[in-house]
Parts: sequence; structure tokens; C-alpha cells
Amino acid sequence: MDFGIKGKHALVCAASRGLGFAIAKALAEEGVNLTISARDEQKLNQAAEAIRKLANVKVDCLAGDLSVEADRKKLIEFTLEKSGGPDILIHNVGGPKAQAAQATSSGDWQEAFEKLFLPIVDLNQAFLPGMKGRKWGRIITVTSLSVIEPIANLALSNGIRSAVTAMLKTLSDEVAADGITVNCLAPGLIQTARTDELMESRRQMTGQSKEDYMADYVASIPAKRLGDADEFGTVAAFLASKQAQYVTGQTICIDGGKRRSVH
Repeated sequence: MDFGIKGKHALVCAASRGLGFAIAKALAEEGVNLTISARDEQKLNQAAEAIRKLANVKVDCLAGDLSVEADRKKLIEFTLEKSGGPDILIHNVGGPKAQAAQATSSGDWQEAFEKLFLPIVDLNQAFLPGMKGRKWGRIITVTSLSVIEPIANLALSNGIRSAVTAMLKTLSDEVAADGITVNCLAPGLIQTARTDELMESRRQMTGQSKEDYMADYVASIPAKRLGDADEFGTVAAFLASKQAQYVTGQTICIDGGKRRSVH
């Protein structure tokens, strides 16, 4: 299927590895030109080169930490200079530290808010005018299954990502008539380095061996396996497509059936 987005431009955040890289690859395979960002400049450049070898698209990259306001401003200016602004905006921010709710401080919540919430707001505000002017846009945010079912020991992520989801649902109503869709992707257990870190944190709470804990967790997934990052990237590319123009305000779980709720 031709997704009808060849020649569009996308900004993909945290694209040096994992889910962000998978999304960038999937978009590039559809002929989308890219600006990619991540904190590690060396890994970011390696990711850009890998994508250039995969697809005949333009890939610009700028390293920076989006939790830092000055770095966000640099990325906004860089993206506007290189492309005039993205047609497709992919928000992807690594989660905060694992903590129980009763172990958090107000400082922890402030830090998580500045890391997870404010970058999304600032990038939206910078690039929405261009999308409105073109009467076309896609905003896709990687969140977590925790926005549907809170996950033990991830109080900060549970709370802030849920706030992000509510804010984006509100935004989706405001911009739908302008041809702009706003959706969230909530991954379950996808095989990435970040997943390994989270699973180790959870395992330590149980006292199980790594092998036993992973076996039990995989058994709890109806698909009986972990997800693949490329599977996730393909769903993101579909949400960016012309075929998905009537899909907005949604949180789509990519979790092998792990979510137990029906809504």
C-alpha cells in the first residue's frame, strides 16, 4: 500500500535507537524526508547514515536534550531552516526514573513534567501554525501502556504520560478541522534497550531470576512474545498516512493483547 506521504517532511525525536529509530526508518521507506534528534550525537549520526543507506531521502540531524529549553529552541530553528517545518511530528521522550508514588518528591514531579510534558507543548506550538497553513499535519506521540493501566513502580511515568494523553486529546479536537490528526501510540513490551532497563527494575522488586521473570511476563502476553520495534514503526507510518486522515484523538495500544480493558 502506498501511504501517500512521499516527499513529506517529518521530525522524529529520540530517533537514534529503539522505537524512534524504527519510526524514522518506516517513514523513510515511504519516501518521507527527515529531521532526527537525540542526545547522543555519535549514535544519531550513525542512525542518519543507516537511514540514508536504506532509502533515498534527505536526513538532517541535530543532537540535543529536549528537556532543556535552549536545546528545544535550537531544534525548532534548525527544523524550520531545513524544511520550513514538519508535516509529521513524532514526539518520543524517554521515561523518568522508576519510583513508587510514596517515594516521589515535588522535585521529582517537576523534573518529570519538564522532561515529558513541556517538550511536547513547545514543539506543537512551534509547528502547528505551518500545519494549519498547509491544511495537513500529523502529530504522533509515543506514550506507554501505563496511560491505560498504571504500572507498578512507574508513578512518574503513569502520572505525566496520562496528562500528556489528556492534553493531546484536547488538542486533537481543536485542530481536526484543519486537516491535522493527533494520536498516541502506547507500546507494551517492545524489544529495545529501554525495555531491558524497565524490566530489570521491575524484576528486582520480585526477587526472581531474570530468566524466570521474563518467562512469566511473556506468558502473560496473549501473543506469547515481545513486540518488534519495526512492527511499531509500521503502525506509526500508517497513522501518518493519507489513509489515516479520519483517525484522530486516539491512543492505540501495540502490546500483543496485553491490555485487559475493552476501552
